Amino acid sequence: MRHIFKWSGAPLGFIHGSALFGCDGRYLGWAGQDGRVWLEDGSYIGELIEGEYILRNTLRPEPPPQVPRAPPMLPIPPPAPKSRKPRPPRAGWVDPFEQPASPPRR
Repeated sequence: MRHIFKWSGAPLGFIHGSALFGCDGRYLGWAGQDGRVWLEDGSYIGELIEGEYILRNTLRPEPPPQVPRAPPMLPIPPPAPKSRKPRPPRAGWVDPFEQPASPPRR
């Protein structure tokens, strides 16, 4: 189980196996072996960066949606970690969980 953070440093959730969960234990989607991250409905959300963040490269076309996976059993959520220092912006990259104009599709 590893914690996942927003680029701003706020905790987003955790990955257990390949499943992505919010801090409250709600199933959000999954991370593929190639580092791509998908929402529970199969839509592309971004890719794992440094194993602890999810960002989307706005300069690349999005891959086609995937077949949604069956939600896994919900693990007991670990205690949420403390926030981290915000990361400096990366040209062409956005944090899909912090974009008010285009929130993750649900």
